[in-house]
Amino acid sequence: MNLKIKELMAQPAEMHDLAWLQNALQAAIELELSTLPPYLCGLYALTDPKSDAAKLVKSIVLDEMSHLGLACNLLTATGVQPKIFDGYDWIVYPGQLPGGVRPKCDPTFRFPCDPNFEVVLGFPDYKSFVRMCMQIEYPEDPVPRAAVLALSEEETYPTIGQFYDAVLNAFKDPGNKVPYQTGKQLENAFPSIIKIDGLPAATTAITTIQKQGEGGAKYPFVDPPPAPPVLSHFYKFGEIYFGKAYVFDPVKQTGDWTGSPVSVPPAFPMTPVPKGGYAAGAPSQVADCDTIFTTMLRQLDAAWAGNPSALNDAVDSMEELKAAAVALLKAQIRRPEGGVYGPQFRKTAK
Repeated sequence: MNLKIKELMAQPAEMHDLAWLQNALQAAIELELSTLPPYLCGLYALTDPKSDAAKLVKSIVLDEMSHLGLACNLLTATGVQPKIFDGYDWIVYPGQLPGGVRPKCDPTFRFPCDPNFEVVLGFPDYKSFVRMCMQIEYPEDPVPRAAVLALSEEETYPTIGQFYDAVLNAFKDPGNKVPYQTGKQLENAFPSIIKIDGLPAATTAITTIQKQGEGGAKYPFVDPPPAPPVLSHFYKFGEIYFGKAYVFDPVKQTGDWTGSPVSVPPAFPMTPVPKGGYAAGAPSQVADCDTIFTTMLRQLDAAWAGNPSALNDAVDSMEELKAAAVALLKAQIRRPEGGVYGPQFRKTAK
């Protein structure tokens, strides 16, 4: 059974048993997996891989790879094998985030937030790509800005933060008797993946996913001092969007993108991929990217099916995918209906 996050969150807390937790963690895998293709499109499109913007997006991609691995270990700990290859079938571009989660728009925060936005592969301009990413990573409780602009919205959907809170509470419920099976879990330094051998590790994994994406409540950094001031994803994307470093005032507990300049190079145009992928006649370079991506998904599946070395193979495939996708974007091959081709992240038939 593949229940959407919205459906899972509609069930009362007393129904959040082990089966609920297992369904929720498979949904979490699909949610984390869904961010990689759009973020990789944005990374591959930047013409200067040494720019500040490229470094910021790359750091976020590495975090998302880590989050995917942590979600897989969390599900494995409950005694269920993650479905990565098959789980990708539930992800649609353009489309909303998997499972029906939406950002919670703060009416006092001066940033346009559309809870009905769609995740798109490609972009009419790079700033629209970054705006989409900020929507994906929109915090439950963002740091106030000095100037505010009222926004009206009606919150009727669960948010990513609320979803992970419910997952953590299900782990904490002693009645669920999570077995914490570690036999097929993976441990890796790059990207960072820890084994889930008990509630403390599960808590660390879930809070890491939350803090790296959204930050804390009215706090922009992953961890408080004396830890290094590493910004969460929302505020990192904001540095690209505004072209300036984020500055946090710990006394006033406010912040804004008013610091030193952040270098954002030109990006190769990538016209958004249509729903269902490109029509027949797409260039072979697109198919090459799809083949590599499909192989990577299979390797990730194999890694959590008892073949740990397949994780390194998947990382190698991602590097191969990068080379193929960058070459495709540099070629700027025109589409018959207008625009240019880019990687579409579609599974191949075989």
